[in-house]
Amino acid sequence: MDLRVAKHADVLVNYSTKVKRGDNVIIQLSDEGIDLATEIYKKVAQIGGNPLIIITPSEAVRGYYELTPKKFLKNFPTNVYSLVKESDVFISILSSSNTRFLSNTDPQLLGVRSKAIEKIRKERLKKRWCLTVYPTSAFAQEADMALVDYENFVYSAILRDWEKEKQRLNKLKKAFESGKEIRLVAEGTDLTMSVKGRKFAISDGTHNMPGGEVFTAPVEDSVDGEVSFDLPAIYHGREVLGIKLKFEKGEIIDFSAAKNESLLKSMINTDKGSKRLGELGIGTNAGIPNFSKNILFDEKIYGTIHLAIGMSYEECGGKNKSAIHWDMIKSMKKGKIILDGKIVQDKGKFRV
Repeated sequence: MDLRVAKHADVLVNYSTKVKRGDNVIIQLSDEGIDLATEIYKKVAQIGGNPLIIITPSEAVRGYYELTPKKFLKNFPTNVYSLVKESDVFISILSSSNTRFLSNTDPQLLGVRSKAIEKIRKERLKKRWCLTVYPTSAFAQEADMALVDYENFVYSAILRDWEKEKQRLNKLKKAFESGKEIRLVAEGTDLTMSVKGRKFAISDGTHNMPGGEVFTAPVEDSVDGEVSFDLPAIYHGREVLGIKLKFEKGEIIDFSAAKNESLLKSMINTDKGSKRLGELGIGTNAGIPNFSKNILFDEKIYGTIHLAIGMSYEECGGKNKSAIHWDMIKSMKKGKIILDGKIVQDKGKFRV
């Protein structure tokens, strides 16, 4: 076994979720990564916790959407809810052997199911939870890398000095919280939003591993202007390219995409909240050198921002409710982030 797998498990158990004696710990994965799940299991057991591994194969999920009558997609799984409710820690491992397994699934069905199990998602967020990734050949292919190169890519982003990263992120958090309005200026983009009274949060490797971002919830009716995304937005393995959004008084009033515009339209029309921004995030992880078509890494790339339509984070003061939260990423290496008229990031480099 790659020794970095054991180090990865140690970070998840002892830093990210701080497992302690007596904790009920769920370890969830899909197709691969049993060696990482096993290392987590052993470390939790050594501490005195109660680990449980749950495997949900991608093919089972695909088959569920293909065969389940639409009316049954609204069924609420009380067994899953009870399990999550009784747990203290929830570690999810992205480990698919096929990143496109839902490519032919009707996005409306995904939306119906997402609404039906929203209560479970909210319960899980109350726990000490962390989402991470196991390097699979499928992820490596998406990133246009050999598996060995992708493994190096993953561990470069994960095996960092997170205490030091936390200090740097808190400095940025303090700087952004001192302002009231943020303006994003770049090619095809001039977007303003109020962050007055909103809190900024940091991704320091506790809930996402890798971490590496500062984020907030914009004031819901304050977003005005246009934004053009130069990187693909991916939803359940389907790419939407060349997204352009236009906002007025916080709501999307026009949109377009060069590829899969119908999917973009479907997601925007999920519910009332999906027409508004739920998040502004700013990437800070210098250990992620390039785009890899995996949002867990891509939204953390140093020199990028991401905007999410849909649900906002209550911890930031957000009030937008939605069944979705879909991140879209933009490089700012030719742009500026302006806080109350002062440039705080220029061409992807911070000035604070």
